[in-house]
This record gives sequence, C-alpha cells and structure tokens, in this order.
Amino acid sequence: MFSFIKNLLSSGEPHASVYSRDELDKHIEMAVEHFDSRLKLIPGYRKKLAPAVENALIHTDALIAELPGPVDLSRQAYSSDPRVNAYFGSVDQIEHVFSHSADFREFVKRAESFSLTHGYALMVMSRQEKSVLGHAQVGDMIQSEVMQQVVNFSGHQLVKPADSEESVRYDLRERAFQHLIAEAVLKLARHTEEKADLDRERIHLKMELKTLRAEDGALDFVAEEIDQSRSRADQLRKQLAEVELKHDKATRGLETINDYFELLVNVLNHSDVYCGLENRSDCLGQHNVVVDSNNGSEVPYAEIRIGELQRYGVIVKYPLNELKEQSRIASQMNSIYGQ
Repeated sequence: MFSFIKNLLSSGEPHASVYSRDELDKHIEMAVEHFDSRLKLIPGYRKKLAPAVENALIHTDALIAELPGPVDLSRQAYSSDPRVNAYFGSVDQIEHVFSHSADFREFVKRAESFSLTHGYALMVMSRQEKSVLGHAQVGDMIQSEVMQQVVNFSGHQLVKPADSEESVRYDLRERAFQHLIAEAVLKLARHTEEKADLDRERIHLKMELKTLRAEDGALDFVAEEIDQSRSRADQLRKQLAEVELKHDKATRGLETINDYFELLVNVLNHSDVYCGLENRSDCLGQHNVVVDSNNGSEVPYAEIRIGELQRYGVIVKYPLNELKEQSRIASQMNSIYGQ
C-alpha cells in the first residue's frame, strides 16, 4: 500500500482519484466546515482542495490498513493465544475492560447490535519495558538472579467499537482525518495568539518609551539619570524594532482567506507530520519475558502517533455473550470497599 501511495504521489501525471466524487466532496465539506466556512467564498474551492484532501485520505487509509488484528479476546483465546496472554494478566482483566467500557456498552445497546455475535474495536494501551531479576534456563541449568527484560501492557482502552473490522478501520480513518483538520485549526489559533501577544508587547514597549520621553525633560538637571534613561530608551527602541519585524511577519502570514486556505492545504499535504504508525512486535515467553525467536511467541502491536499523543494498539474482537453487567474484578472491589 505504501509503495502504491509513493508512486501515486511522486508521479507528475494526472491520475484518476481512488475515491468516489461523493467521498471526496464529503471530506472537502468536512474540512471547510470545521476549519473555516469562509473558504467557500473562494471560487472553485472544491476543485482546489480536492488533491490535498485525497492525499490526506490516502495517507490515513494506508496507516489504518497497517493496524494488526483483529485478535480474538474470548476466554478460550486467552487459554490458547500467546498474544492475548501477553496483552492481559488474566481473563478477568479482559472481561473488566469490555464490561466497563462506556463506549463498548453503548455500542452493544444499539438496536442494530442485537443480532451480532462479536463486537470490534481498536484497543489502545501503554507499553512498559523494564529490567528485573528472575530465573532463566542456561543450557541444562536453571539459574536465579538473572537480569531479564519484561514487557507489560496496561491502561487498556477501547476506541470506536463497531460491528466489523472494516467498520472500525473506516471509523479510525475518519478520526485521523478529523485530527488533521484540528491540527490546522490549532495552527491558526497559535498564530492568532502569537499575533495578539506581539500586539500587547508592542503596545507595552511604546508606552514605556513614551513614559521615558516624558520623564527626560524632568531629569535634565541630573546627568547620571539622563544617561540611564537614554540607555534604557535605546534598549526599548531596539526591542520594539524586533517586535515590529515579528509582527509584520505574522501579519503577512495570514492576511487573507487565501492564506487560510493555504494553511489547510499544507497540513493536509503533510499529514505524515501529524499522524504516524509503525508496526512493532515483541518476542515474549512466560511472564512476558523478552526471549529470542526460538523460545517465545511474536506479540504484535502498532505504535500509533496522533499529534503529540503516542499509544500502542491492535484491532480486537470480543464475543458479546461474554459481556457482563459487572465484571468479577468490579464485584470483588465492591465487596472489599462496600460500594
């Protein structure tokens, strides 16, 4: 998929869109409405925005297609699938994650979910790797106090529950595209805030200079005070000149609606800066100890980067007949704390 994108984008020749006209128009309108609806005033805005929107969709689709899964997280799978054993410390933990996910429970309550056997979602989690002392087999001997690397997955959350793997991937693509628009909005907000800060600094420097000029006449009989005042005035004029340059540059950056349009296009055309995914895996043995490929099982996951947020994830499926109103873990907590 990535090689296809590279060839598609590097070719200077016109190409037929990989998306339908309706699909492109839908995302063009989404981008305009969420960023700045005044972009509709630009003649031919749909045609001008279409290539950037298509580039963003191609990139996000390719990322989502690389997500591993779906991994079955049933009770039976926990007994037989090393991947499930690695992600979770117990089968009760799996039950708790699904039974107490507000998004997953809301999905299950929908009328269209009543006939389903499984629910699907992106499961995101944190990953920690640490060094511990443990037992290890070296040749025919079991040695203690051996330094080992252990991987732990925690903080499991379910994102975009749906009725199929395809629906999950589509919903995640939409979420990634919306994030790109949010990044454009954020860049605009930061620019506006920076310009406002420069305005305030410029006013402050001008007021301080005005005050010094007013005081200059009152100090004409104290030579030392005059020198200090003029030195300070020189510093302020230098600072003001620097602020004026920054202000002029900021003002020129986003003066017209066409500048706004170019900002949005730039973000969409550089979606790899704001969204990324890299497939990884750990070869793990018992207790999630890192081992070589001959002594363990590969546990896949994707390293997902959305803006500044970085998590690890895999698409999963869960049998709906195993969903509980209250998990065993929650019941035990209630019995201990009386909730």
